[in-house]
Amino acid sequence: MSDTDWELFLRDLALCLSTYQDRGPAVVWPERAHSVLPSLDATYGGEVADTEWWPAPLGARARQLAADLGHVMGYPVEAYERLLPAGTALPLGRVGADVLLFPLSGGARCRVEDPGPADTQGGGVELRLRAGEMVFVPARHSCTLSEAWAPCRLLLLVLHATP
Repeated sequence: MSDTDWELFLRDLALCLSTYQDRGPAVVWPERAHSVLPSLDATYGGEVADTEWWPAPLGARARQLAADLGHVMGYPVEAYERLLPAGTALPLGRVGADVLLFPLSGGARCRVEDPGPADTQGGGVELRLRAGEMVFVPARHSCTLSEAWAPCRLLLLVLHATP
């Protein structure tokens, strides 16, 4: 992976955030994702715990991505990893901060909902999220991942933007 791949990938994440924060959920297909994602995967020696979200370890590229995105956006960003086993569901609920969520490998059904008064009809965004695609989930929304056909490695970037 070249520095240009990293910069273009980071630029697309920042563009998505600058466009959609304070508006609603969004899906982004960052440029050069397929060059960058392999460098972010398997930071725990090939084993990512499936029982909870774990902070990306020191020196991991996922942690570097969080630091670089935080530098560009002007607020702290934290990186967490997790494995979604095949056939399980993972409700994120409301994290209390905006998040970027993406599979590093595999894919899963993703449902993002705004539990506010405007969403009383059960509306929301539902899609099949695959490696190379990311979903932006605003703090006031909830997110559920399900229907992974194979184990799906996930990266969660928690954005600590000040209101």
